[in-house]
Amino acid sequence: MEMESTPESRYSVADCKYARKHKRRRKICMLVLCAHIILVITFAILNFTVLRPKRPVVTLDSLTLKDLTVSIDAARFKVFLNITMSGDLSIYNPNRVSFQYEDINPYIEYRGEEFGDVHVPAGKIGSRTTTAINFVLIIMADRLSSDPNLYSDVVEKGILPLNIYVKLKGKVKLNVLFKVKVKVSTKCDLSLDIHTASLANQSCQSKTKL
Repeated sequence: MEMESTPESRYSVADCKYARKHKRRRKICMLVLCAHIILVITFAILNFTVLRPKRPVVTLDSLTLKDLTVSIDAARFKVFLNITMSGDLSIYNPNRVSFQYEDINPYIEYRGEEFGDVHVPAGKIGSRTTTAINFVLIIMADRLSSDPNLYSDVVEKGILPLNIYVKLKGKVKLNVLFKVKVKVSTKCDLSLDIHTASLANQSCQSKTKL
């Protein structure tokens, strides 16, 4: 004896099949979502542990006085100086990824007034490597002659107090999603001995901002 299928029974079977398919799709979506969350967490752990950004180390390895010309106008208490310095700068990148830095402009100050700078073009430093940079600073007489302290420092004391600044800006690209900006500033205090035409009492300090 055959039983005829009623519309109610056909709808009930169709509903069950739809419910099973919907449940299967829902499980797949949940698995995909969980996998995505796990990947994000893994990337975050890598970024803040293994790939955690470290500050580049900027070192002024040497600073040499190449030329010093002194002209004194005693009648007007004026001093005219022409100074040429050469420097060797090294930048060490301790990160596991490359570090890309912007243009560098080392400059020199006398009693808070900037009077000489030099341009170093932008570049890229590989993972855990050191880049050496050479530069030459030329300071002309007219940059300093108007300072009222210059005559006393040069003629009476024989010592010219100077400050050299190197400011480095760049980015550490951890991966496709994460980039970290880095700023490093190095200040070196030194004295220029007019009588011996030499540099002395050099000390440097560095600050980093991530």
